[in-house]
Amino acid sequence: MMTGPKQWLMRPLEQLDGMLTGIPDRLFGEALAPDMFPLGTNAKIAANFSLRGYCPLLGQDVVSFDGGGDDKTAVMQQVRQTLNHLASLPDVDALDPDKTERDRAGFNEIALPQPAFIHHYILPNLLFHSSLVYAIARLHGVELGKADFDGFHSYPSGFHFVNGN
Repeated sequence: MMTGPKQWLMRPLEQLDGMLTGIPDRLFGEALAPDMFPLGTNAKIAANFSLRGYCPLLGQDVVSFDGGGDDKTAVMQQVRQTLNHLASLPDVDALDPDKTERDRAGFNEIALPQPAFIHHYILPNLLFHSSLVYAIARLHGVELGKADFDGFHSYPSGFHFVNGN
């Protein structure tokens, strides 16, 4: 298994793509709370964070494949185009602590060395927004488990820690 910045960003998106496949269209407009982004928007933000992280490492302008729609088809298209684009880009072998990357975090302008930019800003945000997709889907009864999120866990069908099965 190859590991590096590109793979760190692609792996969560590949898992997100798999989760999105099993989520009904009607849930893409659902949110955890009225003042939070809905499921579809969270998936789009996760996809964008991968590009906001990787393009600067290559010295390229950040691109986005956001076609504007929040429905399942548009969101899945954006995630898949993002994955295809990332796969087509050259690998970055190492993060350079002497290079600073800049971005906006809400209303805050940030400037971080590449390792902190990826590990403390980009990856946590990509995972945060992917987690919200998972949480919204689970709230509405979609059968997803930890294996869907990380691709490693495995439990017998019907197993739950909480109810003792």
